[in-house]
Amino acid sequence: MFARIGSVSAKAAKSQRSIATITIEIIIWAVFIFLIALNGIQYYYNINIKTDLKTLFSPQPKIDIEVEQPVDDAPPAPPTIQTMPQVFHLKDNKYTYENAKAVCKAYGSRLANLEDLQKAHKEGGEWCSYGWSDKQHAYFPTQKKTWDKLQTKKGHEHDCGRPGINGGYIANPNIAFGVNCYGFRPKMNSSSKYSMENQPLYPKTEKELAFEARVKKWRHKTKDLTIAPFNTDQWSVV
Repeated sequence: MFARIGSVSAKAAKSQRSIATITIEIIIWAVFIFLIALNGIQYYYNINIKTDLKTLFSPQPKIDIEVEQPVDDAPPAPPTIQTMPQVFHLKDNKYTYENAKAVCKAYGSRLANLEDLQKAHKEGGEWCSYGWSDKQHAYFPTQKKTWDKLQTKKGHEHDCGRPGINGGYIANPNIAFGVNCYGFRPKMNSSSKYSMENQPLYPKTEKELAFEARVKKWRHKTKDLTIAPFNTDQWSVV
């Protein structure tokens, strides 16, 4: 009888070991398949997945999963235009010498000196308009190619002086000129844009200005003028 009980106990213990072994094998295979699936996801979807197995052989095994989504590279910042300190000219002849200094200071700049004007001329600058400059001088630069063009325009040969830097010391600080400032050029406003797009190569003479005024006067009267037909049968050539 005792032998029979012992035999039953041995079979029960063997059965329990078999169940435990099968359970462990199932867990191992499940984890193995799970890891293969994770690797596939990581490969095809470019997702970084980190796993941490905890208490694998306990009654309640745990797997910690950490997913790192790929971060797209940020688009490059748009390039910015870096300006250098330079001469910029306020063209209206309405500034005294003292006001010219104040205007440049208001722009965070200073009055340009002769060396600044020479550098601006070398880099292609010209504006054919006197500007107050450092030490009570008034200057403006003129390019040789512009001077050459003016020599072909009757009455305009001397409008922009000579090639190079024109001007010098002005004894009277209250004469109204433009201003030559040195610093960072301000952004273009609507007035400056219009001036740039419509500025003539040379200033107009009194005769030219008078003719333009006459044209403007007659332009307003054209609708009241009588025009003859092309001939007695036609108003215009077809």
